[in-house]
Amino acid sequence: MSRHPLDNVRRFPQTCIWEITGSCNLDCLHCGNRAGERTGEDLSYEQMIRVADSLENLGCKMVDLTGGEPLLNPHWDSLARELTLRGMQVALITNGTLLNSSALERAIAAGVRVIAISVDGLQDVHDRLRVGLEPDVSPWKKSMDALSLALENVSTKVISQVNVFNLHQLADLRDLLREMGVLEWQLQLAIPTGRLQCRNEPEPYVLAPRHLDELTDFIVENAREGQPPFIDTSDSIGYYTAKEPFLRKRQAGQGVWLGCQAGIRSVAITYDGSVRGCSLMPAEFDAGNLHSETLEQIWQEEERFSFSTRFESSKLSGRCSRCRFGALCRAGCTTMAYWSTGSIYENPYCLMSQGET
Repeated sequence: MSRHPLDNVRRFPQTCIWEITGSCNLDCLHCGNRAGERTGEDLSYEQMIRVADSLENLGCKMVDLTGGEPLLNPHWDSLARELTLRGMQVALITNGTLLNSSALERAIAAGVRVIAISVDGLQDVHDRLRVGLEPDVSPWKKSMDALSLALENVSTKVISQVNVFNLHQLADLRDLLREMGVLEWQLQLAIPTGRLQCRNEPEPYVLAPRHLDELTDFIVENAREGQPPFIDTSDSIGYYTAKEPFLRKRQAGQGVWLGCQAGIRSVAITYDGSVRGCSLMPAEFDAGNLHSETLEQIWQEEERFSFSTRFESSKLSGRCSRCRFGALCRAGCTTMAYWSTGSIYENPYCLMSQGET
């Protein structure tokens, strides 16, 4: 059997998604981390600095500080500064409701290179999904004020989680973001994890696979149009149809999906110190905990990330086992595969699965 392209790359955590707090000032319906429902011991600031040292030692280039709501960690800007001093590019992923001019000044002073603000639709949908804890206060309005402020001062992107409520608003949302001057817009699928597992409402939230064509037609149309905001398609959307080059399009050119890089070129850290390949993976995929080990110890034992470093294509099942791209694709987004089927070897959220392979 031929080697997979990921077997030929140098394994190091080029990117890190770091959940620096489990606290949040919103009660979002879809929160994959169940923010606010704290179950473990937070890393102390001293421990976080040691992790920053480890990331530098391992060669990390980019760190996304997220949560929960990262601005609720009292040390968020000090940590950002320490990461910057160690040569890493820092992005702040926020719901935007706490991002005022003072917080923005602190972020810029700490060396934050990018601020990403979550916007999940127009006001009616956003406020339905990202539930505020203050009566008569619109999270959407506060987030849009923050977006306007950030756009004037720092590189800024918008992240939207696509679901059944906002799928048909994407064109209108794009037009609004374009008018505001947003250049980069990340689209990712709602994944049935976290609070979505606990929803008792009969109305669906997560898109069905049959909706993928509508979503990807929109992304391809936007890519061909060549106007901002330029869409950054998340790893959960694809794969291997004629649309693929447009879905992986970057400003430097087009690309193609080559399998999940969690545990190979990316690492995730939870607020209580668990280390995973991807932030939305369940606890059974945890590779270790920073309360008892260093990040170097955890990362350097690659068998702890065997879901990707030891991926066995022979275990592909369902349509993935019959797909001619199966061994290359590795069932697409590992997190989506697991949460939608209970297996990392089968993923119905694939454009190829909508037709004959």
